[in-house]
Amino acid sequence: MLLERINSDLIAAMKDRDPERKEANQAKVVSLRTLLAEVKTFQVNNRRDPSDEEVTSILQRGIKQFRETLDKANGQKPSGLVRQDIVDQEKIKIALYEKYLPTQLERAEIEALVKAAIEQANAQSPKDMGAVMTVLRPQTQGKADGKLVSEIVRELLPK
Repeated sequence: MLLERINSDLIAAMKDRDPERKEANQAKVVSLRTLLAEVKTFQVNNRRDPSDEEVTSILQRGIKQFRETLDKANGQKPSGLVRQDIVDQEKIKIALYEKYLPTQLERAEIEALVKAAIEQANAQSPKDMGAVMTVLRPQTQGKADGKLVSEIVRELLPK
């Protein structure tokens, strides 16, 4: 189970006392504890343990938040300042969280799914994007970034 793997990785990172990896392990411990706090919140709110799909959803939400922070730290905010320290931290967190996600679909695979969904939904214009996304969502849930999927749908829908 995914949650057990996360817990065992946290314990291994806490036990690793190698001075060369001290900073990396500290970042890993903090990130995994944050993730487990999100899982605990889920458990308290729903009064049950999350399934692997729900843990994957929590991971994806975390990655989305890290990417938003990364965009802001890269100078995409009004001040235009680049905070390299935050950029590095967020990239490490994203890489750590992605390690626990199932393998992601490649762009070509997503495009093939989108073309099939457009035919299945009989989409004729960009107005039919909602119907196409409804067909695609179960096929790409947890396996592809929703932003990328919607971008590909917009590209492939007839104008």
